[in-house]
Amino acid sequence: MTTVREDGTVTGEYFGSSSAGSFTNQIKAAIDARLGSATETRGPRGSIFKSSLPLNGGGPGGQADYVLPARKQADHLTDLYWYYVDPLYPFLDRQRFDHSYRALFAGTSLDADERVFVSILNIIFALSTQLIESMPPEQRDSSSQGYFTRAQDLLQLSLWDTGSAELIQCLLIMSQYLQSTNNPHQTWMIVGSCVRIAQGLGLHLPETALELSSEPERDLVRRIWHGCILMDRMIAITHGRPAMISDHLASTVALPSIPDGDAQGGNTVELHRLRYQGFFVKSLELYEVINQAVLAFYTASPRLKSPTSPSHLGQHSQERHELDLGVALQLDQRLTKWEKNTPSFLAMAEPETQLDEVFRRQAVILRIRLLHARMLLLRPMLTRFCLSQCPDSTQSHDDLSSRVMQQCAMVCVEAAQSLISVIVQFQRHDGTLGLLPAWWYRVFYIYTAATVLIAARLRPAVFSSLDISKSWNQAMALLHDHESLGPSPKRCAAALQILSTKMFQEQPQTTTLTNSENNPAMPAVPSEQETFDMPFTYMAQDAAFDMDAISFDVNDFSWLNSMPGSL
Repeated sequence: MTTVREDGTVTGEYFGSSSAGSFTNQIKAAIDARLGSATETRGPRGSIFKSSLPLNGGGPGGQADYVLPARKQADHLTDLYWYYVDPLYPFLDRQRFDHSYRALFAGTSLDADERVFVSILNIIFALSTQLIESMPPEQRDSSSQGYFTRAQDLLQLSLWDTGSAELIQCLLIMSQYLQSTNNPHQTWMIVGSCVRIAQGLGLHLPETALELSSEPERDLVRRIWHGCILMDRMIAITHGRPAMISDHLASTVALPSIPDGDAQGGNTVELHRLRYQGFFVKSLELYEVINQAVLAFYTASPRLKSPTSPSHLGQHSQERHELDLGVALQLDQRLTKWEKNTPSFLAMAEPETQLDEVFRRQAVILRIRLLHARMLLLRPMLTRFCLSQCPDSTQSHDDLSSRVMQQCAMVCVEAAQSLISVIVQFQRHDGTLGLLPAWWYRVFYIYTAATVLIAARLRPAVFSSLDISKSWNQAMALLHDHESLGPSPKRCAAALQILSTKMFQEQPQTTTLTNSENNPAMPAVPSEQETFDMPFTYMAQDAAFDMDAISFDVNDFSWLNSMPGSL
């Protein structure tokens, strides 16, 4: 329970004021003061970047494990990392990395923990390989898995190791790679390990960075901690689980300031660095709003089902819905403020208006994340709006809260359509990412947006069937284009097809009236079969697949919150 050492040795581990170790140190300091003994002063903290306990890699020295690709291939993969990954997730220090990278290939000694660095290098190779979309999928998976296995073998992470900042960097990049695989549990555990090791080293405290001797080290330690926060939030959302880091801890360590788009200064290198990190800062701010939405609407709340009678909800549920609506409006206002405060160099514009492609890509991805955040925030309102149209209900829905609920639902659907449109607009067919995020993130966003479109089809009097069907077909075509990149696009498409088919097989006819039946002034629209083209016919052709065997409660909207990782 404690790590109190009789010799007063100062370790690199952090223990809070409630721990026995901290209490004993306070007692020791008080005794030294009373007896007039010299109190040991704590010098600059230099061991945070290296583990105080050895990692359990195989073999003395581990030289046999250092299997690296040819220098030309290694340079190519690291260049991909710095171009596509680092601008979004600045977990490494480029200067420190380059120094160790050159030393490793030159056969000279490294300043860093050699085993951890080689593991980081292999994880970078694995992640960059997954970004080469032009590579045949079997070759890409085999090659990236080989690099990942080497990184794993080098680390042999032990629960008993104190860890280091370098180890956290390695695990953060590893979590990025694991998101491209069908291993959600490994991703979840790796991010959890990052958070625990970081807290064990005290990275969640402002003073930990201040104790370091140089400004680059202080900046790096802050970025590593905020990297833990970002991945904690992202994994919690994609896995539908609670985040580990509290709101308070997420705000204790300061973020770097972002210069205005028109800012000028004598030190252009520093100005570019701050702008470069601006995307990271804005992403952290955005995910804090998303985390608030998750806590408000997705944490330990019962499944939303349509009432069996008008009085089923009761006064308490109605008050709860109105309270949730107020929270949603407050959080949406935060999103609007966040968007308004986004500097111009991170605002999505036509490609010709900006010169630096890194900033253009950051702007596009930031726009996608904003649309996803708004969709996630307002999705519960869309669910309630769709369920409020109960077939046997005679209750009027003309009150103000119902109208606001409808507007929230409409904004949610518009966000889903806009998100799909952005991906269609910037999609490339030459095997490169262009300005879009990695393919596994694209699949996640497309799937999430498509589930919103299915819900929107339940209210054709409000949502144009033609507009919804256009976005739906775009989403399904995008998934079809991604099929060669991995198994998840095909699985997501199959899940969407099942949802769409079962929903409208069992949905009562009274809830799916066409626009013309609700409003004679509206022109009739084609039927669902005519407007929702399904490019994925393999399920219908599979004789072993029995659609009728799937049990489906049409009034259970939990599918709207499903994630691709669970498929």
